[in-house]
Amino acid sequence: MLRLDRRALVLGLGAAAVGVASLSGAIAAPSYDDPDEMYGALRRQPGEKLDVGAGTINLVFADGAPGVDRDRVRSWVRTAAAALSAYFGRYPVKDYGLLVIAEPGDRVGHATTFGYAGSATRIHVGTGADTPAFHNDWVLVHEMVHTALPDLPRRALWLQEGNAVYVEPIARALIGQLPVEEVWRESLVGMPKGAPRTDDPGMDGTHAWGRLYWGGATFWLLAEIAIYRDSKGKFSLRDALRRINRESGGNTVDWSPEQLMSVGDAAAGTRSLQDLYARFAGQRVDTDLADLFRQLGIGMDGQGATRFDETAPLADLRRRITRR
Repeated sequence: MLRLDRRALVLGLGAAAVGVASLSGAIAAPSYDDPDEMYGALRRQPGEKLDVGAGTINLVFADGAPGVDRDRVRSWVRTAAAALSAYFGRYPVKDYGLLVIAEPGDRVGHATTFGYAGSATRIHVGTGADTPAFHNDWVLVHEMVHTALPDLPRRALWLQEGNAVYVEPIARALIGQLPVEEVWRESLVGMPKGAPRTDDPGMDGTHAWGRLYWGGATFWLLAEIAIYRDSKGKFSLRDALRRINRESGGNTVDWSPEQLMSVGDAAAGTRSLQDLYARFAGQRVDTDLADLFRQLGIGMDGQGATRFDETAPLADLRRRITRR
């Protein structure tokens, strides 16, 4: 989901976060749209401490979150934390706050992650959400991925959103929550949505939804391939992102994109990330996705099922990406 910097929030603050009067005179439940109110709830309301190895999650059910199944939520949160730990080698931040807000419905709703006063996420959960709804959810893992990397300037939002889109299904596949075929089906279907138009400039500063999310994800897949090739198979993007996470400590600090790329490259002893970012940031780059997927040995049959070609040039890399 879109991760907003606190400094960019100019609307929707104030009354909604502390309760608003309805036409009947009743007081509606707080929405916590103001992130300061979210942080306040995490500090003041009763919480549960979940030990997730190298980190601790402060799980707070906003105003009791009436109607939400707490046992299912706890299991869901621990599973998401396990996916993050599998990808990053440990839970990526020491302290993480999660505010669960009840809402009508039977699924997990929207969420937003912040870092300016500590790594924290507010997430809406339907009171009718059942076990399959939590099992199939991708939102919480996506938001947790945002905590793993440092905060970047607004012009580089595509790097942050693209990274979460790229890493989330892989992390879930590493713990067996998502079939490997589904990881690549999402790329086959989604990445074309991030292709630039003929008049689009470089990625830095883009506001287009497709480019922010799927164009960004394409960048990180290309980064995966570049590191693999430049290091002759010795290192991976996962190594680079782990180094970035360890040195930054996560989204409570501000880095430049250039610093992020430099630190990531140091993990593999290459310039793969720096060179790729320099290309994408300032000029329009067309990626031949059909050829890219062919090299990885990924395709779909007439029924929409994912098919793999194990003889493809990058089939070994494709297998490594989802191998724990």
